[in-house]
Amino acid sequence: MKILLFGEFSGLHNHLKSGLIKLGHEVVIAAGKDSFKDIQNDINLDPVFNGYLGMLERRLKPFIKISKLSNYDVVQTINPFFPNAKLFPKFTMYKVLKALNKKFFMLAAGSDAYFWKHSKESLKYGPFDDFLKYDIKSSSFYMQTSKAYKYNSKILDIIDGVIPVMHEYEIAYLDSPKRLNTIPLPVDLDKIKYSDNLFKNKIVIFHGLSRYGFKGTKYVEEAFDILKKRYPNDLELIIAGQLPLNQYLELMKKTNIIIDQTSSYSLGMNGVFALAMGKIVLGGAEKEGLDSLGFNNTPVINIHPSKESIISAIESILDMKHQIKDMGISSREFVEKNHCSIRVANKYVKTWNNANPVNLK
Repeated sequence: MKILLFGEFSGLHNHLKSGLIKLGHEVVIAAGKDSFKDIQNDINLDPVFNGYLGMLERRLKPFIKISKLSNYDVVQTINPFFPNAKLFPKFTMYKVLKALNKKFFMLAAGSDAYFWKHSKESLKYGPFDDFLKYDIKSSSFYMQTSKAYKYNSKILDIIDGVIPVMHEYEIAYLDSPKRLNTIPLPVDLDKIKYSDNLFKNKIVIFHGLSRYGFKGTKYVEEAFDILKKRYPNDLELIIAGQLPLNQYLELMKKTNIIIDQTSSYSLGMNGVFALAMGKIVLGGAEKEGLDSLGFNNTPVINIHPSKESIISAIESILDMKHQIKDMGISSREFVEKNHCSIRVANKYVKTWNNANPVNLK
């Protein structure tokens, strides 16, 4: 098949592309660099110019490149609100993509209006309030508006199906007839190498800083403040971020334990990368999240958005630090079984092939 992956978050589409290519498909990614992450693409939708000219270019570029975005068997967009640009005719863009290609799918990933309405109502906890307080410093967010929800629904009407990437997004589209199977995040195991999880004097614990509120960094900071005083000779605690993805992964290699997101039921791409490297991962591992993906178990240590939860998890690892290497092996084996990009890509292909096309409304 000839496949267009439209948009990119945290390397998801890049690693899916790797799996699809190994299955013999022709794949093109049209996206920006995802800000500071500097993620690779085939058709770059980022503007060349700065200022107002750059703003205009960002809005025109998908239409200028439309010939390169046409005649695919499958188009999959990363999110209904991509590209993230005000006064950009997204609905028109998606109608054009639908008309010029055979099948059109959408991932349920990142922030969208369905996530902010239905998931926020259903989850016991989530990143919503901390995102408002710390990331955008506002009591409200565009994704909470009726305008955003109406637009999100219009996109849902014209696509052939929506594919959630984890439980949080599955429940956002639970009642939609367009919802397809939830598919695990993909990792190219040739790109993310395993190494034995070893330490010398101190165990190194790392939390990547990107969206302070959404990722729950506040709780990590609070936990680290206490752990520094309790275990000054046993732990090295690092919070760092805003790095290109390749540099971020290089920093991750030097650590033993990764703290992913504190306010999620499931694991994000960074957490899955860490597992593939053989790290111990603290993050979302609620039963609901595992059930959505068909996982019977996980090496991930589940944490909640509280300093106490993080401290308890780290202290339990300290109590069995002689098992860290074996725990790292279990992390890699879990990814090989459940997140291998070839296995995941095969699930996408089956899902795309089995979904019946829908007519434009």
